[in-house]
Amino acid sequence: MKRITWIFAALLILLGSVPITASAKANTVKSWKILYSEYIKKVLTDNKNYYDSSYYFTLVDLNLDGTPELIQGFSMGLASSITSAVAVQNGKVVPFIYQKKLSTSSEGIFNVGMGGFLAPDNLQLYKSKKDGAYRYIAFVTRQSSVENSTQVFEVSLQGTKFNDKEIFQANLIDQEKTDNSDLFYVNQKEEKKSAYDKAYKQYFSNLTKVPIKIITVTSPDLFNDKKQIFVPNGITNFLNSYSSAKAK
Repeated sequence: MKRITWIFAALLILLGSVPITASAKANTVKSWKILYSEYIKKVLTDNKNYYDSSYYFTLVDLNLDGTPELIQGFSMGLASSITSAVAVQNGKVVPFIYQKKLSTSSEGIFNVGMGGFLAPDNLQLYKSKKDGAYRYIAFVTRQSSVENSTQVFEVSLQGTKFNDKEIFQANLIDQEKTDNSDLFYVNQKEEKKSAYDKAYKQYFSNLTKVPIKIITVTSPDLFNDKKQIFVPNGITNFLNSYSSAKAK
């Protein structure tokens, strides 16, 4: 009888230990919201020049794995640069790995600027009518008193490997303020406006726009520079707003 009782007790301990161990391991894995909250706090604490309204944070699912990536950067006037881009992988925040060479005119860690990642219209997801493949397109607009420039990039993220490719660029000049002419480029090759317009129309005629979730906030939405404190619930509200947002 004692032997049976001992065996029964041993089985209870053995069986009970399995879910307890699994549960303990599961509890050590942080959600993307907690990971990004910690990351944003560190970024804003370590970089005090990020506090004005020209610095942005954007959440968007670039690699279409169900978890958004976090893009941070600067955009104002003719300046537009990405200063950090991270994803959650295996329970950790990891940076994008850039697959291209930076151009001499690049101001950030990628050739595409932060202006291409601002909600709601500057980043769009399209589906190819030919092969059904999905494709993100970033529209980066820069403005000055004499110039209005728009670059169009294909951007992609496979795992953490990031690629961008400029496919169109149009520099429109105020002829009343300068003698320079408008410039148009297709795949970084200068073209006449008629050829540019034709290529642009043909390119987008083969794509269908797909709704996406994308949320953008400015640094002052998260951190109060005057009081030198984080905005109460600012980061939490930003991260939660992605979960509650509807694709459009």
